[in-house]
Amino acid sequence: MTTIAAVLSWKPDQLSGVVDDLVACRRTLVDLQDELDGGQPPTSWISEAAALARPAHQRLGDDLADTVAEISSVLTSVDTEGQTLVLACQQLSDAVQHARSNGFSVDTTTGAVVDMRSTEGQTETEAADRQAVCNEMVDRIEQALRNAVSADEQMAAVLSSAATGLDVGGDLSDASDTGAGQGRSDLLPPPEGGAADQNAWWNGLTEAEQLTVIADNPRWVGNSDGIPAWARDQANRNLIDDYRSELQDEADRLQDNLDDNRFGGTFTNDDARLEDVKNKLKALDEIDDTLAMGNRQLLLLDPYSGEQLHAAVAIGDVDTADHVAAFTPGLTSTVQDSLGDYDSHMAELQRLSEAEASRAGGDDGSVATVTWIGYDAPQMGMDLVNPGRSVLNDDLAQAGAGDLNDFYNGIDASRDDDPHLTALGHSYGSLTTGLALQQQNGVDDMVIFGSPGLGTSDIGDIDVPDDHSFRIEAKNDAVADGGVFGIDPSHMDGMTGLSAKDAELGGEEFEASGGHSEYLNGDTTSQHNMAAVISGNSDRIVYDDGRGAGDVLSWPVPGTY
Repeated sequence: MTTIAAVLSWKPDQLSGVVDDLVACRRTLVDLQDELDGGQPPTSWISEAAALARPAHQRLGDDLADTVAEISSVLTSVDTEGQTLVLACQQLSDAVQHARSNGFSVDTTTGAVVDMRSTEGQTETEAADRQAVCNEMVDRIEQALRNAVSADEQMAAVLSSAATGLDVGGDLSDASDTGAGQGRSDLLPPPEGGAADQNAWWNGLTEAEQLTVIADNPRWVGNSDGIPAWARDQANRNLIDDYRSELQDEADRLQDNLDDNRFGGTFTNDDARLEDVKNKLKALDEIDDTLAMGNRQLLLLDPYSGEQLHAAVAIGDVDTADHVAAFTPGLTSTVQDSLGDYDSHMAELQRLSEAEASRAGGDDGSVATVTWIGYDAPQMGMDLVNPGRSVLNDDLAQAGAGDLNDFYNGIDASRDDDPHLTALGHSYGSLTTGLALQQQNGVDDMVIFGSPGLGTSDIGDIDVPDDHSFRIEAKNDAVADGGVFGIDPSHMDGMTGLSAKDAELGGEEFEASGGHSEYLNGDTTSQHNMAAVISGNSDRIVYDDGRGAGDVLSWPVPGTY
């Protein structure tokens, strides 16, 4: 097994000297080929020897031309693979140095990464966050090592092919029907691993290779957490027409089945499946309309994982924003029917959050907001009595929580500097958010509103810094009084209440939110409070416990939690 120490001892920069030698060799051969062409037997030479000399001269010229072509092929391959090897080795060196500069010891023989900082005085959350950083360091180093070994193996294949006289250029550059770069192991994404693995693989590609992957294999990166937002956006935009064509073909097939079946879809369920496909086509149209508004990034596009099409659309630049907020909606949310409204709310929230950040002063004022509909939210109708899809149980939230947590981690892993990240969750979406945040993540603040519960009764289960978990409950919101999934958040120790009432702050007046669906409405106190949290402007928060008559009924019975 190749060790970190072995790779760090390599001197791939010396390959530039090999390239220079190959260039000189090719130049010499080209000069000889010119001399050979100039020395061909004259047409005036007529004899038995001339008849033998001409084909011999032709064969010699052909062999020399083949040799020049082989040298050119080797030269191109060594130059290309050499650059990849240099970059891979540099990334491994940078990963090791980055770990050490952050207080970790790296054993270059075994690959072990050990935290050298004292854990004395650390809270449980701080220790968990430190362990998450350590895990990320391990992932980055392991992926960088794999990239370097892969590049070395590819270089060995180039040189072996050259030694046996094969046309290495053709062998290495041909792309199969499955996409550009197939057969080049340094272009293939890691088969498994987290966001840090994906990011390390991506950073191991040259800029030209990244653009090739986006153009030829967009499905590799469009939904891969840890890939930069700009690349996911371009890849997913490239896929919209492909998915539309695939879904339309499926719709036509199902319609043909129904037309040919005298019983319709009664026994085949084709009618229900056709309705699902048509809804996904409508969802693609809604995405097109949303992207056309500009300043959007399409960070998720998945028509196949669930009964609904899944998507995530950002406003602003997730790659550079100082503050990022990801919003997860709940009951009845779908891309085709909900994305437009949610996107409008997120656009206004982004604008207000940037205004709050500007008010606070400093340089960290840019904000990006994301509408994440990356799971099958429960629906009305027959879903209410379907045990696996009902809003009355947590099955759909459990199914979406892992993907949402990966999305949070991917935002951090895709950037050199972690943004201030806020998780927003409404209604059943707050349950999905709460379950996601019970795993290690990079979230700095959580704001839930209209919440039926977080899937736990202990705020300590939520992996967010102390005093950074917030809830908003409006008057007459029966859902928020339910406490269906764990204790009612209104009674959870360590949860901070934000106001949804009429308020005045610094000469500005804000309106109250009422019921279950007005939290994101414009000019409301709840909307203002979200903007204050997202921008990190705690001085502008309006606090209130939000407890009303309904919370008396949801008060936990002693001993039950």
